[in-house]
Amino acid sequence: PEIEPRETDIYVETEWGDRLDLLAFQFYGDVTLYWIIALANPNNVGFGTLFVPRGTQLRIPIDISNIVDAYNRLNEL
Repeated sequence: PEIEPRETDIYVETEWGDRLDLLAFQFYGDVTLYWIIALANPNNVGFGTLFVPRGTQLRIPIDISNIVDAYNRLNEL
């Protein structure tokens, strides 16, 4: 699904050792939701890797229920 910016989004600057799965666990409590952060940052995150260069600014969507619902609908097909 497309992830539009929202006022509830937060922005972080990555540090050494940050990975998408670890950030997903930190913000969502679930490492498998790393794809939300990846989709929200298409210009900053390369697909096929969990690693993010230090100093990269990432948008972290906080209200993810609609995102997960849209993902589930897409995968029902």
